[in-house]
Amino acid sequence: MICPECGEENQDSAKFCKKCGTSLTPVSTIKNDFNSNNSQSSVASSASGGDNKNLIIICLTIIICAVLIAGGFMFLSNGSSNNGASDSVNLADYSDNQNEDINTSTTESEPVAKSSTAGMEILSGTFSTGSSASDKTYCSVYVGEQYSGENVKISVLYSYGGSNLNQGNIVPKTVSSDGYISVPTANALDYYPDHAHITIYDSDGKVLDTQDVSMIDEPGSQSF
Repeated sequence: MICPECGEENQDSAKFCKKCGTSLTPVSTIKNDFNSNNSQSSVASSASGGDNKNLIIICLTIIICAVLIAGGFMFLSNGSSNNGASDSVNLADYSDNQNEDINTSTTESEPVAKSSTAGMEILSGTFSTGSSASDKTYCSVYVGEQYSGENVKISVLYSYGGSNLNQGNIVPKTVSSDGYISVPTANALDYYPDHAHITIYDSDGKVLDTQDVSMIDEPGSQSF
């Protein structure tokens, strides 16, 4: 060990310089230096550790904030998407319901198609036969003024003693303004009829009403 005062070399274990007697590096000084160095190192280490901890906390805070923000955007995005889907479904349901209401309303408002001659009946009528052999027999059937102008068809089959006097052809006619349907025979009959079978059809040939009338086998007019 070299003396700091005179520069004399001494043994490492010497406490005092053998030349000038100067104290050589007291233990307390070494300890103090050691402690001082350790303290500075600890302080530096502590400061460094504190800085690292602060940096880690800051990084974690930033990461957590980023995750929360990203989650919030995803939630809002999903919410908007779901709301849009819900709105579209509701709109479709509303549209379907509107269509159903319209269809129902149309169906209910449209009257059921009925024949304008539905319910037509033979209410009364007259026969008229001339005295000449060439005279035709006329039949006039009353069905009601409410059927005035309606197109129908009529057939009148005459007979005498159970034998037919004509063919009872179906003839198209129009109900007169006073509610009558009138039709003559195609030809004069060989005998005065004692029976007539009357049938009225609608314009499509559907039977509306029939009636059998007993007649007096003589010329003139007769009612039923």
